[in-house]
Amino acid sequence: MTKLKLCVNLRWKSASRESDDDDEILAAFLRNQVPYTCLSTCQSWGPDGEIVAPELCEPGRTCFHAR
Repeated sequence: MTKLKLCVNLRWKSASRESDDDDEILAAFLRNQVPYTCLSTCQSWGPDGEIVAPELCEPGRTCFHAR
């Protein structure tokens, strides 16, 4: 099982969002068929003005909050 480090503010429209299975969530990301938004801004960019995506919303980002 893969342990994902996702920001709690990262949102996407997918059934996998409700899953506790990181592998299922990762599979949804790899399909890349869903738009991503930030809960803090309700837009496709975060509070830092940068684009929102699973590979970009990581611990090094100033607005990142661990789930």
